[in-house]
Amino acid sequence: MGNFKSNLTIIGVVVIVFLSGLVLWYSPPDFLKPEPVKVQYQVATGGANELRAQVIKKYGLDKKHGVELEIISTDPGELERRISKGESYLAEVSPFTALTAKQNNVELRIISPAVYFNYYLLVSSNSKITSLEELKGGKIGTQPKVTAAYSALAIVLKSAGFDIEKDFSVLFGNIPQTVAAVEKGEADAASASYPSAAAIIAGGKFRSIASLGDLWSKNEDGLSLPFVVLAANGDWFEENRETARRVVETILEGGRFIQEQPQVLSELTDYLNKYNYNTPQITALLEAHIPSMLPASYGEKEVRAFERFFARAKQLKIIPPDAPIESYLVKPEDLGI
Repeated sequence: MGNFKSNLTIIGVVVIVFLSGLVLWYSPPDFLKPEPVKVQYQVATGGANELRAQVIKKYGLDKKHGVELEIISTDPGELERRISKGESYLAEVSPFTALTAKQNNVELRIISPAVYFNYYLLVSSNSKITSLEELKGGKIGTQPKVTAAYSALAIVLKSAGFDIEKDFSVLFGNIPQTVAAVEKGEADAASASYPSAAAIIAGGKFRSIASLGDLWSKNEDGLSLPFVVLAANGDWFEENRETARRVVETILEGGRFIQEQPQVLSELTDYLNKYNYNTPQITALLEAHIPSMLPASYGEKEVRAFERFFARAKQLKIIPPDAPIESYLVKPEDLGI
């Protein structure tokens, strides 16, 4: 009888130890969890990706995936210069930056879509122009020809059957300059993206006649245009593949989080105050338009979107026809997603 009780006691202890091990394995206490890996993550000042970065930090989505993102916001041109010169290792830039970096003997890897193209063509509220067809022959204000914004605009218009150089005249400048030109009657329309488009439209002096992102999807089999990508320095990526995967999963969860709860954008008081977006009209527009700009997944459809965008860019000679840009793309299965 004594041996039987002893055996039961031993079995009970073993079961308790086993169950405790399972609990610790699947839900370890904080003191047993490894410290998150610190990663410098560079985004464009004032862009939709800066909004997402704010949400990621506010709700701890980065630490959930085992990384701690140090957000660095700067001018888009400076972002591209740094990573193409090898001065940074992770940034959200145009996919074509990989070609610029190659000229500097720096290898980049495109590891995820980051922001989809979602520019709008804005006209004065009292303009008689109501569609892209009616704008034909008019003047469009857009970013300089060397920018990714101009390239994407030209590609989207070509996909819709328009030639930006033959069907329109073009006035170059930044968004405030081109919007001012429309207001003065020096241009018929200006291309602008969210978040800044929200403030422009909310002011009541402008309205949209075309969503260029929607126009692209309509003409390109429902695919989105990967306007901004998460690019990693090639050497850093090879040495930090697991960290890179975690960063991508963090970015994608940030997109899903905002899509499911767009009202969180109105909670970013510091950001909204910094850019004067702190009115109900502007925040309502941000909540309506920002979520669709942010990727929530990276799979076969997103790979096809990259391939389609690259093919159209080559057809228009935005990039050389023999540019090996596809070789810089890290596909989801190679990333472990």
